[in-house]
Amino acid sequence: MQDAHVLLPDMSVCLCVSYFAVFDGHGGARASRFAAENLHANLAKKFPSGEKETFDKLMKKCLLDTFRQTDEDFLKKASSQKPAWKDGSTATCVLVVDDTVYVANLGDSRVGFCLCHHVT
Repeated sequence: MQDAHVLLPDMSVCLCVSYFAVFDGHGGARASRFAAENLHANLAKKFPSGEKETFDKLMKKCLLDTFRQTDEDFLKKASSQKPAWKDGSTATCVLVVDDTVYVANLGDSRVGFCLCHHVT
């Protein structure tokens, strides 16, 4: 199996948000496992602590920087191996911060939402 996932409904160890992610490995499982183990840790280090008015903009930058950092970290590790790893992975993550949902993806994986209203 080349895929990996992370479900952290309460990331209170490092943040007060919920985090969910799926990684679709290609050419091996190392990239998807690496992303599953490291993306949320990098996110926690870069998570914005700004004004409410600028939080969305800071969150977008945080997600871009987090994906970039995780990719760079994996490429560094992969290229240091003999033979060099050729694995890859797509990544899709969902963050829930208060009442806002942030979605980020890399590669051809996407998130689809079905918003349902429960009627009692």
